[in-house]
Amino acid sequence: MELTLSQCILTGLWTGLCITGMLTGTYLTRCLVMAAGVGIILGDIETGLMMGAVGELAFLGFGVSSGGSVPPNPVGPGIIGAVIAITMKGQGMDTKAALAYSFPFAVLIQFLITGIYTAATGILPWAEKAVDQGNYRRFRLLAHSTFMMFVIAGFFIGFTACYQTKNLEILISAIPSWMTEGLKTAGSLLPAVGFAVILNAMAGADTMPFVLTGYILAAYMHMPVIGIALSAGAVVWLRFVPAGKKPGFGSGRTVTDYSEESAGDGRGLGRIWPETLGPDTRLSSADRSRVSQKELRRISRRTALRAYLLQNGYNYGNYEGLAYANIMFPALKKLCKDQEEFRRELKDSLGYCSINPNFLPILTSFQIVALYQGIPAKDTRDIRLALMGPLAGIGDSMVQFCFAPVFSTIGASMAAEGMMTGPVVFLLGMNLLLFGLKLFNEALGYRLSMSFTDSLKDSLAPVSQGARMIGSAVIAGLVVQCITVQTAIEFSRGEETVFALQSFLDTLLPGILPVAFTGVLFYLLRVKKWSMYRLVGVTLGAGICLKLAGILA
Repeated sequence: MELTLSQCILTGLWTGLCITGMLTGTYLTRCLVMAAGVGIILGDIETGLMMGAVGELAFLGFGVSSGGSVPPNPVGPGIIGAVIAITMKGQGMDTKAALAYSFPFAVLIQFLITGIYTAATGILPWAEKAVDQGNYRRFRLLAHSTFMMFVIAGFFIGFTACYQTKNLEILISAIPSWMTEGLKTAGSLLPAVGFAVILNAMAGADTMPFVLTGYILAAYMHMPVIGIALSAGAVVWLRFVPAGKKPGFGSGRTVTDYSEESAGDGRGLGRIWPETLGPDTRLSSADRSRVSQKELRRISRRTALRAYLLQNGYNYGNYEGLAYANIMFPALKKLCKDQEEFRRELKDSLGYCSINPNFLPILTSFQIVALYQGIPAKDTRDIRLALMGPLAGIGDSMVQFCFAPVFSTIGASMAAEGMMTGPVVFLLGMNLLLFGLKLFNEALGYRLSMSFTDSLKDSLAPVSQGARMIGSAVIAGLVVQCITVQTAIEFSRGEETVFALQSFLDTLLPGILPVAFTGVLFYLLRVKKWSMYRLVGVTLGAGICLKLAGILA
């Protein structure tokens, strides 16, 4: 299939846009979304959707590093895999084989991403110098340096993948047929790796009954994914919301209650800050009146929405610290009395930061109200650092391992049926949910202080646990529905088949082979502490060897 120069350029631009989703948290960097866009550009939406569905399920658990390992990048199957599947469709290439061929590119792209993060570390001293010199325009430009490098790298990847399709065809055509057939089988097994990684994060004593329930609903009742999610959700609701209580708030108080309580005078705000910070550090009533409480709340909300910029300057020096200072920039400019205080507060904000972007508003609102009370950033630094650990853990587990898998698998199921609404449902669902989560956390952070951290964790814990339970049931159902493991073992007498193992298993324990294979990977990951790369290597090797041995169909 010949591609035009305009298609190569559009694919490059599309890749540059999507890869920035790793930084902005908009979930554009998902196989489901990227492959659908490639399908539109190259004129084969159906194959793009199919490739997106296969790649999404295979890379489902690769969104977060595990045990210090760096996961393969979904741009491999989402962009390069989609290009291979579409351009080589006429040569008999299917999406499962394209997924297997794209995996080495996924590894190489992740090395490139790691290189960008490393290079961005050298920008940090320039940003600090720009603050010292009062060159704020340069500082804000440097705070987006990682984002700009991602755009350039993404364009290069997408453009090259399309422009070099002939070389890709030559490379792939040189692979022997037995290897191709083996890779197709291995490609059908790869989603088990992603499911095992997700279950490793979600599964526990409290979720195992939901894993079993998901398997039963999918294998014996053939219930679709949405039905499994709703059934599990009903059970979770009955468990966590007895006697009409609102989920997640043991006291029955809502964020609105807290907001209304503090909306009148400043006394509610004054009570939440630790007295050990000293009353002499607070602003006088005259100074505080420079910004009304109504304006302060508006500043806090606007800053919360700037959480999308948290990783635009990500580097291995202070991680998200450079972008955090840039996020606080407009708020500090309004709250500081003069340029000297502004420069000092900005530099004190330019420290280490590592937190889930959706829970960042708790930190930003904390610092904003503290500064309003006359408490400088250097005095709240230790409090913010203490909050980062638990909030990052709650945020990553809730978003990456609970919400994303549910929306991802629903979208992938729809895309597998050729429905363009699959990627749309995923993007809209995730982004609307995360937008609301940012505003919710801003409301909590605005009213609550360090003294309420334990209560905050207790409020979110039931929500997180319930999401894990629903997600576990959904993943178990998807293991049955989306992983193809068929055995070719048969016993014959002459030309008559006496016993077919697959037929026997389908009658007694339908879907047990994909469940068993995923269970083995789960064991290797959790108990033996294998890395994702090792699991993928074993899966690819097992698919090829078992196909050649005639064990798998």
